[in-house]
Amino acid sequence: MAAQALTLYDCEDNVLALAESTETVTPEQQEQFLADFGAALLAAADKRDRVAHYLAHLEMQQAFAAQEIKRLIERKAWYERQQERLEGYVCHVIEAIGLDEKGRYRKLEGNVSTLSVRQCPDTVNITDEAAVPADYKTATVSLPAVLWEELIGSLDIDLNTKVLEAVKNPKLVISKTAVKKALDAKEPVMGAEMAFGKLSLVRK
Repeated sequence: MAAQALTLYDCEDNVLALAESTETVTPEQQEQFLADFGAALLAAADKRDRVAHYLAHLEMQQAFAAQEIKRLIERKAWYERQQERLEGYVCHVIEAIGLDEKGRYRKLEGNVSTLSVRQCPDTVNITDEAAVPADYKTATVSLPAVLWEELIGSLDIDLNTKVLEAVKNPKLVISKTAVKKALDAKEPVMGAEMAFGKLSLVRK
């Protein structure tokens, strides 16, 4: 296995090929690889420069990939907005046509496709997060592990004070499921309201 590694990576003559082959190293070759790479890296200054240049190349490729990801995310978002807008226009047209004799929205038939609408389920619209009661929220907090151990071991007034002082930027998450259950039961919830199901476009 060691002889294969030396032939495969050719570490004495091409340290760059050795650096580029790191992902192909098997667990059995790991020890020999590190020995070969170390020897090549210590052999000459130009070999070190090659590794440094390759590392710079990897950093540049990461930056380029990050830019492409950002560009593609923005492009995807643009297509999503266009689709949402166009579907909204079609839904408006179908809704304006009115219901058929069975009380259903009419379909728009094409030569090879059909456009229709369906009713979306009712959802919760949070109008004011701060106004929503704590009963419908969960809190995520961060505190030192040592203090956490003290907390679970004993809770008294002094420790409560320490915990409150240590907790930083608690994150409050509203449970829309709990809010919807309350609203369905005709119980008012401050800062929230029911958003009754809208029409969504169906394309076949």
